[in-house]
Amino acid sequence: MSAYTTITNMFNTFFLLNQVSEPAIARINNQRVMILTLVLAPVHLGHIIFFWIALAGEANPDPASVIFQWRTGIIIVHAVMLILSTSVGIATYRIRSKGLENFTLHRIIYLVTAMAYLLFGAILCVIDQLVISNINPYLIASLAVALAVIIKPWVAAAFYGIAYLTLFFTLPLTQSNPEVLLSLRVNGFGATAIGLGLSLILWRTNALNLVQQSLIEKQKKQLEKKNEQLKYMARTDMLTGLFNRMRFTEFVEREIARIGRTSESSSLILLDLDHFKTINDQYGHPNGDIVLKLIAGVIKGQLRKTDILARFGGEEFVILLPGTTLEGAQKVAEKIRRAIEGCTFTGRMEDLRITASFGVAALKSGQDASFHSVYQ
Repeated sequence: MSAYTTITNMFNTFFLLNQVSEPAIARINNQRVMILTLVLAPVHLGHIIFFWIALAGEANPDPASVIFQWRTGIIIVHAVMLILSTSVGIATYRIRSKGLENFTLHRIIYLVTAMAYLLFGAILCVIDQLVISNINPYLIASLAVALAVIIKPWVAAAFYGIAYLTLFFTLPLTQSNPEVLLSLRVNGFGATAIGLGLSLILWRTNALNLVQQSLIEKQKKQLEKKNEQLKYMARTDMLTGLFNRMRFTEFVEREIARIGRTSESSSLILLDLDHFKTINDQYGHPNGDIVLKLIAGVIKGQLRKTDILARFGGEEFVILLPGTTLEGAQKVAEKIRRAIEGCTFTGRMEDLRITASFGVAALKSGQDASFHSVYQ
């Protein structure tokens, strides 16, 4: 492995570049840019108004004067940024209001905004040299972009590099003093380094938070899935896929309460496969399980969608027939009995014939009514 590859891997690992979700970053920046434009649009407008009033207050302004050029330059730069920030705000709002998930568009908006404000700070600093020698606009822009927009490290490095080079080569347009120019360039480099460093720190901090949130969400989904599996296992017979005894008991108790309110008829069928132990002994338990699953399917095929079938234990099955009289339940039991008796098997069990014994009872409502009494 080459040194370049090693350094690249270390860089990607440290800044979590392969773990951070691009859409998640885009959503966060989308929100931040919209808030940023709401704040900055009035700021730009305020600068335009103040400097316009200052220009209008002069009786005979001299277009060639330094003050006139400074004020005009400030107005023009802020007007351009006002148009940009307003356009970005409107575009961001429309994207959010329509629920668009165009993350490429999101990225373009926040990257253009970040680059524009870094250049804005540099150009404003250059214009200010007409009247004052400081680096404040560029420093503020460098810090503001780092705090407001989450940018990938290598993109941030490129953006800050372009901004600093712009400042470096345009400062001589308005600042001719060599000592002051050197000081401004050095201070500009410091401001660039501080802004870039802060951007890298905030990228890693936000990246860590997003990765942790993603991990928590993943674990939450896994836990929910396991809980669903546990719920399924708690109410389901794992061999046949039917309801188990506990879940079936709940259905019956609920049905008893229902018929107590409606006075309808409901019934219960209990069936037991005859001599099932002999099947296990003769053909083995795996084949016995196959028989149980087949019989469960046969029984289910004779029932309505509203009927509830459960494996009660071993080779015992139980059926709840809502809205069915005792006479109707007896007919259903006979239909199932014949279906089971007609079952055929293949392979070693081709000679096997299954029969079942049945019990039928009507559900009763009242103070003493319970599943246990009906089962008995």
